[in-house]
Amino acid sequence: MKSTIERLLEKGMGLVGNQIVTDLRVGLGYTAVEVSYKDVGLAYTFSRGISRRCTVGKETGEITGRSAKDLLGWLRKGDLLSTATGLATLNALLQPCLPESLGKDFLEFLKMGPNDRVGMVGFFPPLIQPIRRRCGELLIFEREPNKGKGLLGPEDIRSHIPDCSIVILTATTLINQTFDRITRHIGGAREAVLVGPSTPLLPDIFEKTPITYLAGIQMINGKKSLQIVSEGGGTPRLMNSGSVKKIVVASRL
Repeated sequence: MKSTIERLLEKGMGLVGNQIVTDLRVGLGYTAVEVSYKDVGLAYTFSRGISRRCTVGKETGEITGRSAKDLLGWLRKGDLLSTATGLATLNALLQPCLPESLGKDFLEFLKMGPNDRVGMVGFFPPLIQPIRRRCGELLIFEREPNKGKGLLGPEDIRSHIPDCSIVILTATTLINQTFDRITRHIGGAREAVLVGPSTPLLPDIFEKTPITYLAGIQMINGKKSLQIVSEGGGTPRLMNSGSVKKIVVASRL
């Protein structure tokens, strides 16, 4: 069976046509790619997982003007920065054909109650208290345990996620190549949401996975987003500037 990354790549290759990359920004929070029609896509930058050498990418200075198809192919390279660049390219290509949004807040679709055990893969501070007020138990799995008290590590996912009725999963799992491995353990969840600006809004790619909703972004002001990424901005600045807006789509009919 093909990996999710391979299926995303195939989908992107069917959309790219003759478009080229007109801009690439690798920021501290996000990587941004602009393609021919001025559409911009984002993907998370794993800044802590990237080389500390003075030159991070061997092809810097030679990327703008290249075929967007070339950068889509970076999804296959396997390293964090290349995968983020490939995913940002895909997200740029998707902007003109995004599905209709169900709303801005995916929590309203989950019908969460006191009997629900929620597993959150990735640390989303703005979501923690709203979820805790609605559910019976919230388990948070995070690679960097110093981000908060009571966090579980990635090694705990296998033993705890199968017992969760709702799962909230960061889209950065696509970048670090853990998405397929994690979703294999989600079997019993009633709902599972892929969350974050890195999320590729392609319901047909995820309809045969446990994911029931995709919660990503629609680009409103690509030029401003490029500036924010270049200046080290992250999700709060992108949202507060009005450069992007949240979008939620169902991945199953």
